[in-house]
Amino acid sequence: MAKGDRLAPPTPSTGDTAHLVASGILSLVPGAPELFRRIVTPPLEKRHNAWMQDVANAIEKLESNRGLSLEELTNNEAFASIVLQATYVAIRNHHEEKRRALASSIYNAGAAIDIETDLQLTFVRYIDELSPSHIVLLRAINDRYSEIAPLKSYENLYQLLRTNLTNSPTHDVFKMMCLELQGRGLIRISQDIEEFSGIYEASALLLEQTRDDLPRVIISEVGQQFLKFISSDNSVA
Repeated sequence: MAKGDRLAPPTPSTGDTAHLVASGILSLVPGAPELFRRIVTPPLEKRHNAWMQDVANAIEKLESNRGLSLEELTNNEAFASIVLQATYVAIRNHHEEKRRALASSIYNAGAAIDIETDLQLTFVRYIDELSPSHIVLLRAINDRYSEIAPLKSYENLYQLLRTNLTNSPTHDVFKMMCLELQGRGLIRISQDIEEFSGIYEASALLLEQTRDDLPRVIISEVGQQFLKFISSDNSVA
């Protein structure tokens, strides 16, 4: 059997959908099985097929780049956990960017990247929770650190990084994205960063001390590990 045939993803059957309908859950609602078949099943099968091909490609790269056998990967419980969780996330999402990040995470997990398994599983969850724009913003903060370091306000940060985002967000959405990255430990934001206009802030003269020699926004070590985990650069032959 050729390697390509051995790793070729299985073709889904109509029995998968039939099983869901036969379970009786959808049949409780008149017309629900037909609605499911027409609206839900086509994109679900499309995502399933695309993702299975991504997994096969990642395994082929692990074999050719790292010399890992399919048997070794099969017996690697940590790798299996990453694949299972990534598969769940991939089927749930329609973003191509997320699927690419998940495929890279599978390769990097199989290649024994220097990140603890529990943190890898957390990162897979982050891919699910965050939007592609969050990841673009995180990469921009990492890549443009020298430009970000002297900035003192959200407005300055917004003006610098808005060009990196496909859809220019409002001030509130931009700050929300920053706080969501901070809430997951991916970036660190100083309490001394100046707010957008429109809300009261205590004068800097009232603060005991200010430090202009330190940045007010940085990517954390965890954030750098996350970007490494979803990077496709590690899988280049």
